[in-house]
Amino acid sequence: MTSSFRAAAVITAYRPGPSLPEAVRSVLDQVHHVVVVDDGSPSGSELVDECEALGAAVVRHGVNRGIGAALNTGIGAARSGDRTLTHVLTMDQDSALPDGYVQALARAERAASRAGIRVGMTSPGDIATVRRGRTHGHADFAAGGEPIQSGLLLPVATLDAVGAFDESLVIDGVDTDYWLRAIDAGFEAVVAPGASLDHRLGQPVVLANGRQLPFVVASQFRYHYQWRNLVLLVRRHGRRHPRWAAGAVVRAARHLAIVTAVAPGRRGRLREAFAGLRAGIRGETGGPRG
Repeated sequence: MTSSFRAAAVITAYRPGPSLPEAVRSVLDQVHHVVVVDDGSPSGSELVDECEALGAAVVRHGVNRGIGAALNTGIGAARSGDRTLTHVLTMDQDSALPDGYVQALARAERAASRAGIRVGMTSPGDIATVRRGRTHGHADFAAGGEPIQSGLLLPVATLDAVGAFDESLVIDGVDTDYWLRAIDAGFEAVVAPGASLDHRLGQPVVLANGRQLPFVVASQFRYHYQWRNLVLLVRRHGRRHPRWAAGAVVRAARHLAIVTAVAPGRRGRLREAFAGLRAGIRGETGGPRG
């Protein structure tokens, strides 16, 4: 990395498990600062204290406000603590980074910039359980593809131009909204082909015979947010990004159909999804639930 590169990692946490200190350990030597935001957790305070003992700065929300608010709080704390920061890396509490991860993303960003791309964010080429969107490959980077916020490297220039994450969305779709807003501001997403992230968006589905299916299922309450925010984001961005909107609807419907067919808890999941759909049609925002 160049001498001018200065990054802080922002790790959001809610009801953390043992993976939170591991996430901190995995990134401590890769960035200049680590900020952990405890988003009003009713339990797990000893694990947050352990992160502080490891060297992370800790900020606590008095109540659970959602991942958008936690990211904004952490980014604000990181930038106010170091005015020379050039980048912020956003992470979830269960995303441990391999050695050299941040360096790989920084290299991909520099290569894309040299190719004339206005880089708005850089994400890993491989994420466990996540299918990447369409990219256009180069030797040192790939352009395009919808990222997720965990493991995402954001230049400060993007943060200044695009603004804060939308706290009213609470959780699902917060990263999608930011990506689309960045595109509208003239930025492009970049992928680092050699970087990988072990991050799982839910729990694997295991059948009665022990066979594990190749997809995951989220907590029931998340389906409320997924469908509510899908409606809100299609309304917000669909006209400017019709291909994204069509693909997002198809993927969400296909996923719900599959998990309804094979995963336990289908009634509760469908109830949450349809309640979220109605809430999105009514234009409701905020939360959190669950």
